[in-house]
Amino acid sequence: MVRQILKEYNVKGGKMDQHFLIDAAALDEIVDSAQLEPSDIVLEIGGGIGNLSERIAPRVSKLIIIELDPQMIHVLKSRLAVYENVEIVQGDVMDVDLSKLSFNKIVANLPYSISSDITLKFLQHDFDLAVLMYQYEFAQRLTAEPGGKDYGRLSVHVQYKADASLIFKVPNNSFEPAPKVDSAAIQLIPRPASYSVLSEDFFFSVTKAMFSQRRKKIKNTLLGSPLKSEMPDLKEVLDKMSDLPLGSSFVSAALKNKTVGDLLSMRAEDLSPADIAYFSNLLYGQKSKS
Repeated sequence: MVRQILKEYNVKGGKMDQHFLIDAAALDEIVDSAQLEPSDIVLEIGGGIGNLSERIAPRVSKLIIIELDPQMIHVLKSRLAVYENVEIVQGDVMDVDLSKLSFNKIVANLPYSISSDITLKFLQHDFDLAVLMYQYEFAQRLTAEPGGKDYGRLSVHVQYKADASLIFKVPNNSFEPAPKVDSAAIQLIPRPASYSVLSEDFFFSVTKAMFSQRRKKIKNTLLGSPLKSEMPDLKEVLDKMSDLPLGSSFVSAALKNKTVGDLLSMRAEDLSPADIAYFSNLLYGQKSKS
């Protein structure tokens, strides 16, 4: 059926990061995982030929589709003409001001080239739930736990804002044209952080610096990172903080009864998001004094 649609509209795919999901079971599972209600307003990114759109529109109050490709917009308007609750916005999602759109759920087979940027952009806005398709390796990074090779800056940033869980894996032959890698559907549910940060921007900067050379000890990594430009006295500050106890109730068991010096001798991949947040708060306090 889907291949017939591609042929009917002379859609080739492969350009503009386009890989159309053609597996009906996977499409149905994505929509089911979104737990759609008649009152929902759903945002879809990259509507493509409307395989997801036609499954979402009949089940919700409104479907907003952001699509860049004029050819795809033509296909969407043709295939979804029977639905009066569909709004199509032409543009690059990275340039669209999402705060001007009202939605409570997001469902999308995302362009893989912007996976990181668009995910972090989503998390700046309020929504109830998102079901998003990523490259499988990227999905593993989103859901990774401390200590693993996939755990990194992206894991920390996303898990600070939301619960991320891998729903199911999708083989590459489920797409047309087939990408070189497998994919996975992820469910994101925003939630208040179980720990607080004094400055989100500084927390993100510290996290980025910590993982810039992930095999090195944290102190050496920080001193060799752009954070040194932001804090010219960083070495002196870290030395001064070395004996401070890690007394917070939200640090992980690995840091209980430890000092900042102990933390600085570890690698970033061994710290939980809460550990990194706690350290960034300590460092931000010293930064504010300088």
